[in-house]
Amino acid sequence: MTDTPSTIQPLSTEKQQLVIEETQACIDQATNLFGVKDTGVEIVFNLKGRTAGMYRVKCKIIQHKREIRYNPFIFSKYFDDNFKTTIPHEVAHYISDLIYGLRNIKPHGKEWKEIMQAFNADATVTANYDLTGIPQNNKTLYTYECGCREHQIGAIRHNRIKNQHGKYICSLCKQTLYFKPPAIVITT
Repeated sequence: MTDTPSTIQPLSTEKQQLVIEETQACIDQATNLFGVKDTGVEIVFNLKGRTAGMYRVKCKIIQHKREIRYNPFIFSKYFDDNFKTTIPHEVAHYISDLIYGLRNIKPHGKEWKEIMQAFNADATVTANYDLTGIPQNNKTLYTYECGCREHQIGAIRHNRIKNQHGKYICSLCKQTLYFKPPAIVITT
């Protein structure tokens, strides 16, 4: 498969390795600057959609699994910019988690901004990229009603309701949300 104007190829293995090395270099710099211990973070290239990078913690019964996820398509299309901005951005989230804990600070609050400043990195929260040719996540939304309006519910909540594992209440009128099936059009 070759690059065409409508198809962006994911980041090559060689460039992924450069991103991994730069991510680790940022982590090493931050652990020295802030005196924290690197507890280990997995670096993966499995993020899809409109986001270039994401730091997340998966809670397991015994321990937390920390990972930095990068979008291989956005990185491929805008490699230099993401190398400069997205890597320190996500590492700053990881370091702020180690120092303060995620529940104790705002995601892009003053603590995170101080870490970004220590990296001499731009603390802009989002980028505005042209995503033409980059695969997008398609999200199915379901329409539900209550006593005062319609709500758009994602597939996970819809399936919880459908399988009777949960119900959702409107925050305004306090009534239960009910599925509104799509209209059926009959032509004769």
